[in-house]
Amino acid sequence: FPVKIWVTELDSDLVTPAPAKQRIWLESPDKRTHSEQFQQCILALFTDVHFTRVIVRPFGIRMAPPPRHLRKIVSIDHHIWFHQSVDPRRPILVDTECKQLGAGRGVVQSEMYAHDRRLVATVVQEGRVEIDPHVRLPSPKL
Repeated sequence: FPVKIWVTELDSDLVTPAPAKQRIWLESPDKRTHSEQFQQCILALFTDVHFTRVIVRPFGIRMAPPPRHLRKIVSIDHHIWFHQSVDPRRPILVDTECKQLGAGRGVVQSEMYAHDRRLVATVVQEGRVEIDPHVRLPSPKL
């Protein structure tokens, strides 16, 4: 499903460890009208885009282009709470922060806001990161 993404800080700008936070804007370019259930499905799809990337930000690892020492970054589990309906054809702000980081895992919490500033969903996601063990990383900046 296509999605437009705007980030407030590009990974290519990341050269030193940064806080495990990121804000992005998402929007569906599909301008057809859908049921509320289908809109929630679109929102659920959005929740697996870019969210776990904040796990590697404290180490100064950027994702674009992906470094050779980053072996994998995967979503292990995530939960979504829908608070209000939202039209994914309008911009949605996603405010994401890694709340817990250690042993190759991170727990990320995101809040999704409609264009009119209503909180429409909360997401908690656990991600797993594998980095080449021979690479020395800087200390995380949480």
